[in-house]
Amino acid sequence: MRKSGSDTPKETPEEELKRLRKENARLKSQKEADKAKISDLKKELKKKKTCRR
Repeated sequence: MRKSGSDTPKETPEEELKRLRKENARLKSQKEADKAKISDLKKELKKKKTCRR
């Protein structure tokens, strides 16, 4: 959560909802990108293990 300073106005519930949805979407896309990267690394590692034998 963001810390609000004493001189900044607080968010309205609608603004907070909009901000949280945007953050949620960003985190979801980041999670999908990380999953894809992990999958690629696992495939690469599997190839390296099979080549050594």
